[in-house]
Amino acid sequence: MSLGKNNIICPTCKGNGYVRLSWEGDDVIEQCDTCHSQGEISEIRKKALKKFQKLKEDKEWALAASMYEDYHETHNED
Repeated sequence: MSLGKNNIICPTCKGNGYVRLSWEGDDVIEQCDTCHSQGEISEIRKKALKKFQKLKEDKEWALAASMYEDYHETHNED
């Protein structure tokens, strides 16, 4: 595999262009959404994906904290 200029091997599919998913005991092979089945991504795209993942984790954490607070407000025993 010859990488293009400033490209790196896709961290999701490891350069294969596809990913293997397991769901309820079944194995499924799908095209890699990260690199669009090319097997490589640009350094800029990798940085953007890392930022997106961090934002997603922060959002999920904030949602969980909010749900926790709402639960305790509605189930507060006075």
